[in-house]
Amino acid sequence: MSSTPTLPRSALAAVFSSAFVVRVGWVLDAKRLPDAADLAEHLTEATGRKLAPFVGHEDLLLRAFAGQPPDASAQAWPAAIGLHQAAGLLTNDPRILVAIAALSGAAAAVLAAIWAGRRFGTVAGVWTGILVALLGEHAAWSTSTYPVIHGHMLLMAGLVVRNRLGAGALLAAAASLRPDLAPLALLGGLPGLAALPVAAAQLLFLPGPTPTDPMVALGANLPMLRFLGPPVLVLGLVALRDRRAWPVLGAAILTHLLGSCFADYGARHALLGGVALCVLGGAAAARTRHVLGIVIAVGLAWDTADIASAWHAGTPPAAAALALPEPDGTCVEVSGEPPIPGQPIPSHLSPGTARAGSPCRIWGEEDQHAAWTSRGLRDRALRMRTRYQLVPVAKRTLGRGHRVRVYHRLQDRW
Repeated sequence: MSSTPTLPRSALAAVFSSAFVVRVGWVLDAKRLPDAADLAEHLTEATGRKLAPFVGHEDLLLRAFAGQPPDASAQAWPAAIGLHQAAGLLTNDPRILVAIAALSGAAAAVLAAIWAGRRFGTVAGVWTGILVALLGEHAAWSTSTYPVIHGHMLLMAGLVVRNRLGAGALLAAAASLRPDLAPLALLGGLPGLAALPVAAAQLLFLPGPTPTDPMVALGANLPMLRFLGPPVLVLGLVALRDRRAWPVLGAAILTHLLGSCFADYGARHALLGGVALCVLGGAAAARTRHVLGIVIAVGLAWDTADIASAWHAGTPPAAAALALPEPDGTCVEVSGEPPIPGQPIPSHLSPGTARAGSPCRIWGEEDQHAAWTSRGLRDRALRMRTRYQLVPVAKRTLGRGHRVRVYHRLQDRW
């Protein structure tokens, strides 16, 4: 069976170019990207600082790109390490890593357009490509060298390619970069089974965090529908009048349910769900003579503008917070992280921190919680604000006064 897309090549080229421009020309602040000289200086200094914007797990991959052996880590997936080492053979300029990520994100938008076009027709396919191009978290993760977007793009390719052997290879490759994608690969039918042993091998033989009780994680994450995308995407549910849209909504629901079982669930895990909602938006646009497509696109653009303004840019605390006193020790400090054995500050999900009769709890928020980075602190802060009512009660100045941590007392919303 032919895998020729139903959309004209000119439309696919327009989707690709517009998605690439959104990622590189809008969300990304290219002036902040380090060059080869910056990388060389970073590798020789002994301060332990990260080279922005290569923060979090991206620093490990940056060192692999520079030819340094990776440290033992739960995130040292061999395929991701190998990809960055191969790129390092071509150039010593780390900006190529961001360019490759943006290309992957743009390709994923094209694949989404093909996926929608085959099911709902050309108009729905084009609108889907436009909406995915504007999907804020999709665009932002297309600026990160952490292989989130690469795994997502391979997953989309596996769902689109009609040759079973090719689809199986692509879905297995997606799981090699992101083992958490293996269950979603089953949406591709029998070829998706190829992803399971690839993911299992990495999870069994590489060190990883102790998993949190899935029911505890579900309780914290099921309300986090915002990880799928901005609320304007709900307009795509108009497409459910067509039964062909029901499996697409099922893909979005499945993505959210599986992601919610992970204590540190964030938008990076929900990309397929967000794309599925964009497919519904594209179908709704086709049904309403483009009206809903325009409305959804404007809403997505607004959200993307917010993410672009927060791209590796923190927000200082409000003036009122600076007048708060120091913590007095009457409340237990908790973190927004998942439970990790040996962590100095217990997670808000750790057993015992929320029991009746226990001391009050406070959570510390810094400017970096408002910034979009691959560390996912913005997602953690959103979860805390959704799960709890936050009451500012204290602040602490860190270091030499350049950072301020504002403490909020947590009051359960449910």
